[in-house]
Amino acid sequence: MAGISSRIGRIIEKTNTKKRLVLFYIVFVIIPIIVSDTLVVSGIYRAEHASQEHIMENEANAINYTFTNQIDQAAKLGNALYSSLYVDDFLNRKYDSNLEYYNAYQKFFDDTLLKLVEGQSGLKFSIYLDNDTITNGGEFQKLSQAYESDWYKYMEASGRNKGLYFGRRKTADGQTARTIYYFQRLNYYNNTSNNFVLVIIDYGKCADSLSNLNYENRAYICDSTKVIMSNSKYSNVNKDYADKKDINKIAFTQEFKLYGQELSIEIINNTNPLISIMKGKWYQFILLLVINLVLPLFVSNLMGTAYKNKLKEQQTVVAKKNAELLALHSQINPHFLFNALESIRMHSLLKQETETSEMVERLAKLQRQYTEWNEDEVSIEKELEFVKAYLELQKYRFGDRLSFDIDVEPECLNLLVPKLTIVTFVENACVHGIESKITPGWIFVRISSDGEFLTMEIEDTGNGMGEEESRNLLRKMRFANIEMLKEKGRVGIINACLRLKMISDEEASFDLDSEPGTGTLVQIRVPVIYLKGLI
Repeated sequence: MAGISSRIGRIIEKTNTKKRLVLFYIVFVIIPIIVSDTLVVSGIYRAEHASQEHIMENEANAINYTFTNQIDQAAKLGNALYSSLYVDDFLNRKYDSNLEYYNAYQKFFDDTLLKLVEGQSGLKFSIYLDNDTITNGGEFQKLSQAYESDWYKYMEASGRNKGLYFGRRKTADGQTARTIYYFQRLNYYNNTSNNFVLVIIDYGKCADSLSNLNYENRAYICDSTKVIMSNSKYSNVNKDYADKKDINKIAFTQEFKLYGQELSIEIINNTNPLISIMKGKWYQFILLLVINLVLPLFVSNLMGTAYKNKLKEQQTVVAKKNAELLALHSQINPHFLFNALESIRMHSLLKQETETSEMVERLAKLQRQYTEWNEDEVSIEKELEFVKAYLELQKYRFGDRLSFDIDVEPECLNLLVPKLTIVTFVENACVHGIESKITPGWIFVRISSDGEFLTMEIEDTGNGMGEEESRNLLRKMRFANIEMLKEKGRVGIINACLRLKMISDEEASFDLDSEPGTGTLVQIRVPVIYLKGLI
């Protein structure tokens, strides 16, 4: 009986030990593997999703810039006619005979070179006059000819002096085609004048410029009810505008306003995140599978396993930081490239001179700066070379409208700052300050140090900002974080502020002073101790 009891006891003890081992195995092996696999896979998925969203944002920015530039060409023509005293005199003069009008008509085009501008830009324009002494024909029509047109009814109903209308018109072959109209009242010298100019923008050319961007994702430009344009190479200009409600699976939306029209860019993501992850991260999944097979063999060494898990957690944190930095870097590149290329294109189109080669040389210098990203930090001396190259490029674009001055104390030249930070603020001053201002403007870059703090000031004499806009921008600068990069507007500024905060352990400070019509001053202060690097 004692032997039987002993054997029964050993069986019970063995059973309990097996249960404990199974429980131990489940708690310390199976569950950690499931949890870690879930975290890793979800992390990879979130990173891929964020990457795709960043790609779509860049696509939307490029489409916005390209489309806006096409419309701006028409607006520039309209503004030129709007502000010309010579044009106003021709339009409002009373002619005694058709012959007198015809002679004035011929002289008008000889003096203004509008035919040449019209041919080079690909734009067509018509001027509608409240003047009974003119003869209908060519680019000039009596106002009554426009009364039954959809775009005229829209213009009258909107009450705007200038704006856009997306409609249709008859072509030479008798068909109707999609058309973008830009209208502007010519009442600069007489605010009671009913004269206006209508600029016809080549819809096909505009659509081709979007499709030539060669993005894989399908993108649409829409107003509140219909699809205006798509980057599809097979878009038919003779079709009616599609209903916006027919667009499905929109993954990204960017809203913008253009000459009174509330528009949006809708992007459909053609890339399946799971398939993209499997194609691009297959080696990580193989590694994960190997870990899942090998890890249970080391159950007996719990301390070693705990140490490995801790090390893996630390590596994940480091990898996340690196990924954030790489994401910050990648957002900068297209921010400058589009503006630089546009400067070259416009200059070569209008000037056709050999000095274009100098612009290409400066563009190559810019390109090398942001593609050869071996180090995130560069000396202020190198960064200012980049600033000067960028401003010289912009001078080709703006001519005498832009002047600049760079003043830096010699002891500051060897201090290290994150690459492309100073030039980001300079670019912001150029685009948001000088570009929208008709009169000449200055950009000043001043860098000094009192031994404890480095002070960087970027000032422009541009249009400036209102109190609410400047207050919102200053708040974003001071509290810049990764999440803000997903929002719309001023991404470059937030990027630069965030990187300055990261290298200075959150001790970088920012200030902003702006006045409408006067200009904007941005001041950045960073402790010198964080900028010495390996010097």
